[in-house]
Amino acid sequence: GTNDVSGFPLAGKLFVVIGAGGAGKALAYGGKEKGARVVVANRTYENFYPKDGMILANTTFVGMKPRIDDTPIPKKALKHYSLVFDAIYTPKLTRLLREAQESGAAVVYRTKMFIYQAFLQFERFSGLPAPKQLIRDVLVGIT
Repeated sequence: GTNDVSGFPLAGKLFVVIGAGGAGKALAYGGKEKGARVVVANRTYENFYPKDGMILANTTFVGMKPRIDDTPIPKKALKHYSLVFDAIYTPKLTRLLREAQESGAAVVYRTKMFIYQAFLQFERFSGLPAPKQLIRDVLVGIT
């Protein structure tokens, strides 16, 4: 074997990450970004099992055009979440957000985050209060 794994292809491989802490989550994310199928295993069920009232933020491309039927989490797991955020612009209502609503969670669209970013950017750039309604009207019209 070799110790040089820098060119090791992950795409299409089953990538098993043992541990659901910060390092495990970072590795799982990196594997997914490189096209691997990621499975996370943890020593204690309680540390990984979802608890009611959690917040989920999807910052991956899973569910983005053209693969709009994909979702990063199964619908049955969404019952544990009270709020679900999806960073995907298109489609606005992703499968994840639609299934989260059906499961009773509040949802936040990427466009809402985009609008709040615009408020902050205007205020930091100009030093003036943002014309929030104007910004909201313009951005909602183009998103």
